[in-house]
Amino acid sequence: MKFNKLFIKIYTLQDQILVNLDTYTSDLHFQVSKDRYGGQPLFSEKFHTLWSGARSTYGVTKGKVCFEAKITQNLPMKEGCTEVSLLRVGWSVDFSHPELGEDGFSYGFSGRGLEAENGQFEEFGQTFGENDVIGCFANFEVEEVELSFSKNGEDLGVAFCINKESVADRALLPHVLCKNCVVELYFVQKEEPFFPPPEEFVFIHAVPVEEHVLTAVPPKTIEECEVILMVGLPGSGKTQWTLKYAKENPGKRYNVLDAETVLNQIRTKGLEEPQMDPKTRTRVPCNSRQTLNHCATREAQNFLLDQCNVYNSGQWRNVVVVPNEEDWKKRLELRKEVEGDDVPESVMLEMKGWLNSTIHN
Repeated sequence: MKFNKLFIKIYTLQDQILVNLDTYTSDLHFQVSKDRYGGQPLFSEKFHTLWSGARSTYGVTKGKVCFEAKITQNLPMKEGCTEVSLLRVGWSVDFSHPELGEDGFSYGFSGRGLEAENGQFEEFGQTFGENDVIGCFANFEVEEVELSFSKNGEDLGVAFCINKESVADRALLPHVLCKNCVVELYFVQKEEPFFPPPEEFVFIHAVPVEEHVLTAVPPKTIEECEVILMVGLPGSGKTQWTLKYAKENPGKRYNVLDAETVLNQIRTKGLEEPQMDPKTRTRVPCNSRQTLNHCATREAQNFLLDQCNVYNSGQWRNVVVVPNEEDWKKRLELRKEVEGDDVPESVMLEMKGWLNSTIHN
Protein backbone atom coordinates (compact mmCIF):
# COMPACT_ATOMS: atom_id res chain seq x y z
CA MET A 1 0.00 0.00 0.00
CA LYS A 2 1.35 3.42 -0.92
CA PHE A 3 0.59 6.47 1.18
CA ASN A 4 0.40 9.89 -0.43
CA LYS A 5 2.02 12.56 1.74
CA LEU A 6 -0.54 15.07 0.51
CA PHE A 7 -3.15 13.28 2.64
CA ILE A 8 -1.28 13.74 5.94
CA LYS A 9 -3.16 16.07 8.27
CA ILE A 10 -1.17 18.90 9.84
CA TYR A 11 -2.74 19.61 13.21
CA THR A 12 -2.45 23.30 13.99
CA LEU A 13 -3.30 24.93 17.30
CA GLN A 14 -6.65 25.94 15.82
CA ASP A 15 -7.41 22.32 14.85
CA GLN A 16 -6.75 21.26 18.44
CA ILE A 17 -9.52 23.45 19.86
CA LEU A 18 -12.16 23.13 17.12
CA VAL A 19 -15.10 20.84 17.68
CA ASN A 20 -15.87 19.25 14.32
CA LEU A 21 -15.96 15.80 12.72
CA ASP A 22 -12.90 13.66 13.35
CA THR A 23 -11.41 12.32 10.12
CA TYR A 24 -8.99 10.11 12.07
CA THR A 25 -11.63 7.97 13.81
CA SER A 26 -14.35 8.18 11.14
CA ASP A 27 -15.23 5.32 8.82
CA LEU A 28 -12.79 5.13 5.92
CA HIS A 29 -15.71 5.24 3.51
CA PHE A 30 -17.23 8.38 5.05
CA GLN A 31 -16.29 11.54 3.14
CA VAL A 32 -16.01 14.40 5.61
CA SER A 33 -16.75 17.81 4.07
CA LYS A 34 -13.96 20.35 3.66
CA ASP A 35 -15.09 22.37 6.68
CA ARG A 36 -15.51 19.11 8.67
CA TYR A 37 -19.05 19.99 9.72
CA GLY A 38 -20.75 17.36 7.62
CA GLY A 39 -20.22 14.53 5.20
CA GLN A 40 -21.62 11.64 3.19
CA PRO A 41 -20.91 8.01 2.25
CA LEU A 42 -18.16 7.71 -0.35
CA PHE A 43 -19.53 4.80 -2.36
CA SER A 44 -23.31 5.01 -2.23
CA GLU A 45 -23.71 4.01 -5.89
CA LYS A 46 -21.60 0.84 -5.52
CA PHE A 47 -22.70 0.00 -1.95
CA HIS A 48 -26.14 1.56 -1.57
CA THR A 49 -26.79 -0.50 1.57
CA LEU A 50 -23.59 0.63 3.30
CA TRP A 51 -23.74 2.68 6.50
CA SER A 52 -20.86 5.06 7.20
CA GLY A 53 -20.31 7.80 9.73
CA ALA A 54 -18.14 9.79 12.10
CA ARG A 55 -17.84 11.19 15.60
CA SER A 56 -16.71 14.63 16.72
CA THR A 57 -13.18 15.53 17.77
CA TYR A 58 -14.30 16.43 21.29
CA GLY A 59 -16.89 15.20 23.75
CA VAL A 60 -18.45 16.47 26.97
CA THR A 61 -19.03 15.18 30.50
CA LYS A 62 -21.00 18.01 32.09
CA GLY A 63 -23.53 20.77 31.52
CA LYS A 64 -26.47 20.97 29.11
CA VAL A 65 -25.03 20.56 25.63
CA CYS A 66 -26.50 20.19 22.15
CA PHE A 67 -25.86 20.07 18.41
CA GLU A 68 -27.98 19.87 15.26
CA ALA A 69 -27.94 17.60 12.22
CA LYS A 70 -29.68 18.32 8.90
CA ILE A 71 -30.15 15.93 5.99
CA THR A 72 -29.30 18.33 3.18
CA GLN A 73 -29.62 15.86 0.31
CA ASN A 74 -30.64 12.30 -0.49
CA LEU A 75 -27.98 10.84 -2.77
CA PRO A 76 -29.09 9.52 -6.18
CA MET A 77 -29.24 5.75 -6.58
CA LYS A 78 -29.40 3.45 -9.58
CA GLU A 79 -32.72 3.17 -11.35
CA GLY A 80 -34.81 0.39 -9.85
CA CYS A 81 -32.95 0.42 -6.52
CA THR A 82 -35.36 -0.07 -3.62
CA GLU A 83 -32.98 1.15 -0.89
CA VAL A 84 -33.81 4.27 1.12
CA SER A 85 -31.77 7.16 2.44
CA LEU A 86 -31.40 7.18 6.22
CA LEU A 87 -29.63 9.10 8.96
CA ARG A 88 -28.99 7.92 12.48
CA VAL A 89 -27.78 10.66 14.83
CA GLY A 90 -26.95 10.90 18.53
CA TRP A 91 -24.15 10.40 21.03
CA SER A 92 -21.55 7.73 21.80
CA VAL A 93 -18.41 7.27 23.86
CA ASP A 94 -14.95 6.89 22.36
CA PHE A 95 -13.96 3.32 21.36
CA SER A 96 -17.61 2.25 21.05
CA HIS A 97 -18.74 0.58 17.82
CA PRO A 98 -18.48 2.90 14.78
CA GLU A 99 -22.08 2.05 13.93
CA LEU A 100 -24.14 4.29 16.17
CA GLY A 101 -26.55 2.45 18.46
CA GLU A 102 -24.98 -0.97 17.86
CA ASP A 103 -23.37 -1.45 21.30
CA GLY A 104 -23.38 -0.10 24.84
CA PHE A 105 -22.89 3.63 25.50
CA SER A 106 -23.95 4.38 21.93
CA TYR A 107 -27.31 6.14 21.51
CA GLY A 108 -28.91 6.92 18.17
CA PHE A 109 -32.16 8.30 16.76
CA SER A 110 -33.05 6.82 13.36
CA GLY A 111 -34.90 8.40 10.46
CA ARG A 112 -37.38 5.52 10.69
CA GLY A 113 -38.59 6.90 14.03
CA LEU A 114 -36.59 4.49 16.17
CA GLU A 115 -34.23 4.87 19.10
CA ALA A 116 -31.19 2.56 19.01
CA GLU A 117 -28.99 1.41 21.89
CA ASN A 118 -26.82 -1.71 22.19
CA GLY A 119 -28.36 -3.16 19.03
CA GLN A 120 -31.91 -2.80 20.39
CA PHE A 121 -34.46 -0.67 18.49
CA GLU A 122 -37.68 0.80 19.84
CA GLU A 123 -40.17 3.27 18.43
CA PHE A 124 -39.46 6.88 19.34
CA GLY A 125 -40.47 10.32 18.13
CA GLN A 126 -41.23 10.67 14.42
CA THR A 127 -39.72 9.63 11.13
CA PHE A 128 -37.50 12.19 9.43
CA GLY A 129 -35.76 12.66 6.09
CA GLU A 130 -34.41 15.13 3.55
CA ASN A 131 -34.30 18.78 4.75
CA ASP A 132 -35.32 17.86 8.30
CA VAL A 133 -33.21 19.14 11.21
CA ILE A 134 -32.69 16.96 14.26
CA GLY A 135 -31.62 18.58 17.52
CA CYS A 136 -29.60 16.38 19.89
CA PHE A 137 -29.44 17.29 23.58
CA ALA A 138 -27.39 15.89 26.48
CA ASN A 139 -28.34 17.00 30.00
CA PHE A 140 -25.79 16.06 32.65
CA GLU A 141 -27.40 18.26 35.34
CA VAL A 142 -30.01 15.73 36.43
CA GLU A 143 -29.86 12.49 38.43
CA GLU A 144 -29.32 10.43 35.25
CA VAL A 145 -27.87 11.82 32.04
CA GLU A 146 -30.81 12.54 29.75
CA LEU A 147 -30.49 12.39 25.97
CA SER A 148 -33.36 14.00 24.11
CA PHE A 149 -34.13 14.99 20.52
CA SER A 150 -36.15 17.48 18.52
CA LYS A 151 -37.36 17.62 14.92
CA ASN A 152 -37.42 20.99 13.17
CA GLY A 153 -37.53 22.73 16.54
CA GLU A 154 -40.29 20.51 17.97
CA ASP A 155 -39.36 18.70 21.20
CA LEU A 156 -39.68 14.92 20.88
CA GLY A 157 -38.84 14.20 24.52
CA VAL A 158 -36.21 12.13 26.31
CA ALA A 159 -35.07 8.98 24.50
CA PHE A 160 -32.34 7.71 26.85
CA CYS A 161 -31.52 7.97 30.56
CA ILE A 162 -27.96 6.94 31.39
CA ASN A 163 -26.72 5.94 34.82
CA LYS A 164 -23.86 8.31 35.65
CA GLU A 165 -21.87 5.66 37.49
CA SER A 166 -21.98 3.31 34.49
CA VAL A 167 -20.70 5.91 32.06
CA ALA A 168 -18.15 7.13 34.66
CA ASP A 169 -15.94 9.88 33.27
CA ARG A 170 -16.26 8.85 29.63
CA ALA A 171 -17.26 11.76 27.44
CA LEU A 172 -20.25 11.66 25.11
CA LEU A 173 -19.43 12.65 21.54
CA PRO A 174 -21.77 13.76 18.75
CA HIS A 175 -22.07 10.88 16.26
CA VAL A 176 -23.70 10.58 12.84
CA LEU A 177 -24.29 7.48 10.70
CA CYS A 178 -25.49 7.90 7.11
CA LYS A 179 -26.84 5.73 4.34
CA ASN A 180 -27.31 7.38 0.93
CA CYS A 181 -27.61 10.90 2.29
CA VAL A 182 -25.59 14.05 2.99
CA VAL A 183 -25.59 15.45 6.53
CA GLU A 184 -24.66 18.94 7.77
CA LEU A 185 -23.96 19.58 11.46
CA TYR A 186 -24.26 22.73 13.52
CA PHE A 187 -21.80 22.95 16.43
CA VAL A 188 -21.87 26.83 16.52
CA GLN A 189 -19.52 27.41 13.57
CA LYS A 190 -22.06 29.77 11.94
CA GLU A 191 -23.84 32.84 13.29
CA GLU A 192 -27.25 31.21 13.62
CA PRO A 193 -28.38 27.62 14.33
CA PHE A 194 -31.09 25.98 12.29
CA PHE A 195 -33.40 26.32 15.30
CA PRO A 196 -32.90 28.04 18.68
CA PRO A 197 -31.92 25.59 21.45
CA PRO A 198 -33.99 25.08 24.60
CA GLU A 199 -33.26 27.38 27.53
CA GLU A 200 -29.87 26.81 29.24
CA PHE A 201 -28.60 24.46 26.51
CA VAL A 202 -25.45 25.54 24.68
CA PHE A 203 -24.01 24.20 21.43
CA ILE A 204 -20.98 22.01 21.93
CA HIS A 205 -18.42 24.34 20.40
CA ALA A 206 -19.55 27.09 22.79
CA VAL A 207 -18.65 24.92 25.79
CA PRO A 208 -15.48 26.30 27.48
CA VAL A 209 -12.33 24.75 25.98
CA GLU A 210 -11.19 23.40 29.34
CA GLU A 211 -14.38 21.29 29.50
CA HIS A 212 -13.81 19.68 26.08
CA VAL A 213 -12.59 16.07 26.17
CA LEU A 214 -10.28 15.24 23.24
CA THR A 215 -10.60 11.84 21.57
CA ALA A 216 -7.42 10.98 19.65
CA VAL A 217 -4.64 12.65 17.70
CA PRO A 218 -3.46 10.81 14.55
CA PRO A 219 0.17 9.97 13.76
CA LYS A 220 2.07 13.07 12.66
CA THR A 221 4.09 11.35 9.93
CA ILE A 222 3.88 8.31 7.66
CA GLU A 223 6.88 6.86 9.48
CA GLU A 224 4.80 6.61 12.67
CA CYS A 225 2.09 4.55 10.93
CA GLU A 226 1.80 0.76 10.94
CA VAL A 227 0.52 -1.47 8.15
CA ILE A 228 0.26 -5.15 9.09
CA LEU A 229 -0.54 -7.63 6.34
CA MET A 230 -2.14 -10.95 7.28
CA VAL A 231 -1.04 -14.01 5.30
CA GLY A 232 -2.82 -17.38 5.41
CA LEU A 233 -5.32 -19.68 3.75
CA PRO A 234 -9.08 -19.19 4.15
CA GLY A 235 -10.21 -20.57 7.51
CA SER A 236 -6.72 -20.46 9.05
CA GLY A 237 -7.67 -18.01 11.81
CA LYS A 238 -6.44 -14.71 10.32
CA THR A 239 -9.59 -12.82 11.22
CA GLN A 240 -9.59 -14.12 14.80
CA TRP A 241 -5.96 -13.02 15.23
CA THR A 242 -6.68 -9.64 13.60
CA LEU A 243 -9.65 -8.78 15.80
CA LYS A 244 -7.85 -9.94 18.95
CA TYR A 245 -4.74 -7.89 18.11
CA ALA A 246 -6.77 -4.76 17.33
CA LYS A 247 -8.74 -5.15 20.57
CA GLU A 248 -5.54 -5.57 22.61
CA ASN A 249 -4.08 -2.40 21.08
CA PRO A 250 -6.96 0.13 21.10
CA GLY A 251 -4.65 3.12 21.16
CA LYS A 252 -3.37 2.23 17.70
CA ARG A 253 -6.84 2.75 16.20
CA TYR A 254 -6.22 0.03 13.60
CA ASN A 255 -8.43 0.14 10.52
CA VAL A 256 -9.20 -3.47 9.61
CA LEU A 257 -9.44 -3.83 5.84
CA ASP A 258 -11.46 -6.86 4.79
CA ALA A 259 -14.73 -7.82 3.20
CA GLU A 260 -16.28 -8.59 6.61
CA THR A 261 -15.82 -4.94 7.62
CA VAL A 262 -18.07 -3.93 4.75
CA LEU A 263 -20.55 -6.73 5.40
CA ASN A 264 -20.90 -5.70 9.05
CA GLN A 265 -21.95 -2.24 7.94
CA ILE A 266 -24.47 -3.58 5.45
CA ARG A 267 -26.15 -6.25 7.57
CA THR A 268 -29.57 -5.91 9.18
CA LYS A 269 -29.86 -3.17 11.80
CA GLY A 270 -32.61 -4.26 14.19
CA LEU A 271 -36.06 -3.24 12.92
CA GLU A 272 -34.64 -1.00 10.26
CA GLU A 273 -33.88 -3.19 7.27
CA PRO A 274 -34.62 -6.54 5.60
CA GLN A 275 -32.05 -9.31 5.54
CA MET A 276 -29.31 -9.05 2.90
CA ASP A 277 -29.99 -11.33 -0.04
CA PRO A 278 -27.35 -14.04 -0.77
CA LYS A 279 -26.47 -12.54 -4.17
CA THR A 280 -25.56 -9.21 -2.57
CA ARG A 281 -23.51 -10.93 0.11
CA THR A 282 -21.52 -12.84 -2.51
CA ARG A 283 -20.87 -9.70 -4.54
CA VAL A 284 -19.61 -7.58 -1.62
CA PRO A 285 -16.20 -9.26 -1.08
CA CYS A 286 -15.41 -8.88 -4.78
CA ASN A 287 -15.99 -5.12 -4.70
CA SER A 288 -14.78 -4.30 -1.21
CA ARG A 289 -11.01 -4.81 -1.55
CA GLN A 290 -10.51 -2.10 -4.15
CA THR A 291 -12.90 0.21 -2.31
CA LEU A 292 -11.21 -0.12 1.09
CA ASN A 293 -7.70 0.07 -0.36
CA HIS A 294 -8.68 3.30 -2.09
CA CYS A 295 -9.94 4.69 1.22
CA ALA A 296 -6.71 3.70 2.97
CA THR A 297 -4.70 6.36 1.15
CA ARG A 298 -6.70 9.14 2.77
CA GLU A 299 -4.65 9.94 5.85
CA ALA A 300 -1.87 8.84 8.20
CA GLN A 301 -3.43 5.89 10.03
CA ASN A 302 -2.70 2.33 11.14
CA PHE A 303 -4.02 -0.60 9.11
CA LEU A 304 -4.54 -4.34 9.44
CA LEU A 305 -5.14 -6.03 6.07
CA ASP A 306 -7.14 -9.19 6.70
CA GLN A 307 -7.01 -10.99 3.34
CA CYS A 308 -5.31 -14.18 2.15
CA ASN A 309 -2.26 -12.41 0.65
CA VAL A 310 -0.47 -15.69 -0.03
CA TYR A 311 1.18 -14.40 -3.21
CA ASN A 312 4.62 -12.82 -2.95
CA SER A 313 3.56 -9.79 -4.98
CA GLY A 314 1.22 -8.66 -2.21
CA GLN A 315 3.43 -8.92 0.86
CA TRP A 316 5.61 -6.59 2.88
CA ARG A 317 5.18 -6.67 6.71
CA ASN A 318 3.49 -9.99 7.32
CA VAL A 319 1.79 -12.05 10.00
CA VAL A 320 1.53 -15.64 8.70
CA VAL A 321 -1.19 -17.81 10.27
CA VAL A 322 -0.77 -21.60 9.83
CA PRO A 323 -2.97 -23.96 11.89
CA ASN A 324 -2.49 -27.73 11.86
CA GLU A 325 -4.34 -29.69 9.17
CA GLU A 326 -7.11 -30.97 11.46
CA ASP A 327 -7.91 -27.55 12.94
CA TRP A 328 -7.83 -25.99 9.49
CA LYS A 329 -10.42 -28.43 8.12
CA LYS A 330 -12.70 -27.73 11.09
CA ARG A 331 -12.33 -24.00 10.53
CA LEU A 332 -13.17 -24.39 6.85
CA GLU A 333 -16.36 -26.28 7.66
CA LEU A 334 -17.37 -23.64 10.22
CA ARG A 335 -16.56 -20.85 7.77
CA LYS A 336 -18.75 -22.47 5.10
CA GLU A 337 -21.58 -22.97 7.60
CA VAL A 338 -21.50 -19.40 8.93
CA GLU A 339 -20.64 -17.45 5.80
CA GLY A 340 -21.94 -19.75 3.07
CA ASP A 341 -18.64 -19.28 1.27
CA ASP A 342 -16.78 -22.22 -0.25
CA VAL A 343 -13.37 -21.75 -1.91
CA PRO A 344 -12.82 -24.07 -4.93
CA GLU A 345 -10.28 -26.83 -4.28
CA SER A 346 -8.10 -25.78 -7.24
CA VAL A 347 -7.84 -22.23 -5.90
CA MET A 348 -7.12 -23.52 -2.40
CA LEU A 349 -4.28 -25.77 -3.65
CA GLU A 350 -2.75 -22.90 -5.60
CA MET A 351 -2.81 -20.62 -2.55
CA LYS A 352 -1.45 -23.40 -0.37
CA GLY A 353 1.52 -23.82 -2.73
CA TRP A 354 2.32 -20.12 -2.61
CA LEU A 355 2.00 -20.08 1.17
CA ASN A 356 4.41 -23.01 1.56
CA SER A 357 6.97 -21.25 -0.63
CA THR A 358 6.56 -18.07 1.47
CA ILE A 359 7.17 -19.90 4.74
CA HIS A 360 10.20 -21.87 3.50
CA ASN A 361 11.77 -18.86 1.80
